Amino acid sequence: MARRSAESRGIRDANLLMRTLLIACGNPLRRDDGAASEALRFLAQAPNRVLRVVHQLTPEIAEEIAGFDRVVFLDADAGAPRVTIERLVPTRSRDVPMPRSPLTHAANPAEIVALSCGLFGFHGKAFLCRIPARDFSAAAGLSRNTALFAQQAADALENLP
Repeated sequence: MARRSAESRGIRDANLLMRTLLIACGNPLRRDDGAASEALRFLAQAPNRVLRVVHQLTPEIAEEIAGFDRVVFLDADAGAPRVTIERLVPTRSRDVPMPRSPLTHAANPAEIVALSCGLFGFHGKAFLCRIPARDFSAAAGLSRNTALFAQQAADALENLP
């Protein structure tokens, strides 16, 4: 029992030492699209975390990612029934279909991670946190449900292995 506790504490301590970049993507002036930045606001400050808020993902982010052990992208997702955190596998750009709408992000997280791996030597872990969202109208502030989901996302990220 004591050994198991020491092992789990060792894993938790190792995670605390990992330099993590958290990137919230979305527009807070489009209601629930600001869920990712709200989730970052709920996170406790930590010396091993760097928080970024962007309106869309662009290739320039790939270079910054390379300096971290772990990167987590957070995004509002109209199709998500609950908060999820999934491991990202880098993809080659030609394997990813083009966006169907000019209102989508310029690049997806897996493409950005692939660029970071290929161009800048990123070898860390990458994750995508999807936050359920429904209202993307032109206004500030999250809907009640999405505000709850943003808090759930922050709680899940605090315990990310």
